[in-house]
Amino acid sequence: MAGSEIDLAIIGSGAAGITAGIYAARRNLRVRIFEREALGGQSALAIWIENYPGTKKMKGAEMMEQWASHLKEFGVEIEEANGVESVKKAGQGFEIVTDGKEKVKAKAVLLATGTENKHLGIPGEEELYGKGISYCANCDGPMFKGRKVVIIGGGNSGVTNALWVSEIASETTLVEFLPELNCEEVYLADLEKSPIKVLKNTQALEVLGKEKVKGLKVKDRGSGKEKEIPADGIFIYVGLEPRNELAKALGCELDEKGFVKTDGKNETTVSGVFAAGDLGSGALAQTVWAAGDGAKAALAAYDCVRKTGN
Repeated sequence: MAGSEIDLAIIGSGAAGITAGIYAARRNLRVRIFEREALGGQSALAIWIENYPGTKKMKGAEMMEQWASHLKEFGVEIEEANGVESVKKAGQGFEIVTDGKEKVKAKAVLLATGTENKHLGIPGEEELYGKGISYCANCDGPMFKGRKVVIIGGGNSGVTNALWVSEIASETTLVEFLPELNCEEVYLADLEKSPIKVLKNTQALEVLGKEKVKGLKVKDRGSGKEKEIPADGIFIYVGLEPRNELAKALGCELDEKGFVKTDGKNETTVSGVFAAGDLGSGALAQTVWAAGDGAKAALAAYDCVRKTGN
């Protein structure tokens, strides 16, 4: 299928990708934003965002919809359900093939593909995915209203989602592998006031059930004792891993964890390829940080495109 010729291809529509789109459009770049899934990235999955300056506490999905509407004012729409199948160097620029088999030529590429939730790799996890196992309480939590739920992971994502789920579930248990929770202190007071049962220093061993989730087998890492926690739903928040497939295909250098290395202007080790947001090495996994990173990358990409000429 014949495609278009553009200045900048932004791949990913989280906080970094949307902000980059706004900045690129304001510099009059011909820009398209490709997104395989739904807009907003990890920010859209947040139950609440309450630390973005100038914005009161707001649902993550609502905030990202507002950002996308702002982007649209500059004539750029996020192409949802139209991801990038492949991207490669082609002459002075790049050739992109979308999931719809459209070929697009771009002078520069900005990777903002972000991260995805890590899996535990325990028995029953993959087999019961979608049958009680989920990585998004914001998406699937309402299905477990009045039922027993386990949240695995004591970081910000795990704790905030546990707090929200506890408002609708009959019982909520939070399981953390480490001796202490790893969330911001502001959430600890809310946790203490909640009905959530917290199991620290506890290892998840196996998801129980055949056709659907029935519970979780865990082990106390101190005593070594094992027990089963009855559950209808299990939500897993044990960290994030980079969506770096396209970066690898382009030959971008990665750090030891698979995140993309960039210079001070967000350019990767491949000339003309930039990375922003959670995909970049050293990312802070914060909406405000990703937005700033996207702006910086877009301005650097603009300078790159301007140097290549028409």
